[in-house]
Amino acid sequence: MSTLFVMRHGQASFGHGNYDRLSELGRAQARLTGEHLADLGASFDAAYCGDMARQQDTARGVLESLASPPPLAIVPGFNEYSSGPVIEALLPELRRADPALDQAVENMFDDRRSFQMVYEAAMMRWISGSYEQDLPETWEEFLARVGRSLDQVLAAHKRGKRVIVFTSGGPISAIMQRALGLEHQTAMKLTYVIKNASLSSFLYNREDFSLSEFNSTTHLEGRGRDEMITYR
Repeated sequence: MSTLFVMRHGQASFGHGNYDRLSELGRAQARLTGEHLADLGASFDAAYCGDMARQQDTARGVLESLASPPPLAIVPGFNEYSSGPVIEALLPELRRADPALDQAVENMFDDRRSFQMVYEAAMMRWISGSYEQDLPETWEEFLARVGRSLDQVLAAHKRGKRVIVFTSGGPISAIMQRALGLEHQTAMKLTYVIKNASLSSFLYNREDFSLSEFNSTTHLEGRGRDEMITYR
């Protein structure tokens, strides 16, 4: 069996003009993860990430701590879905159907609960496919994109290899869906609980692809700083 490790990026810049950059805490999370892996003597035969800044910076922050890091390969198929355009396109319809969203929309970038309310409503409509708006990517297209990238990586590394992919919550949920045969709604709900800088791992060979560990942050816990565990 080979092992695929999947890491979510460190904390990004929620509420700022450019979300796609690590916060100082996010950089610390990446560094601590790398130090933890180095302490364990971990090594990898290959490393991949999407082309988003937060994914690449997380990857480099981890890999620079390893004794013999592999080169980092960029695979855009591991990028996160574009939730902003999806929310913007679906929001008018959602607000007509549920006027209670109006207040949440006004506060969504200042209040976490308001954001979650709007985000979840839009994402559930998105994965249902029951809308008429043109979107940059459907849920099914997103799953197919991540699936092709995953197949590419697995096919390139067989027989006892150890591979790590640095990505985001959405692609991790898509990979979990493949491993466990999850319903679409369940897979989407997983994105809400995947922690920044968490590690998940999967065992695979030519016939099987199975979950080994999900959403672990033991490398961040016990550091004396509660804020090390974050979700966005």
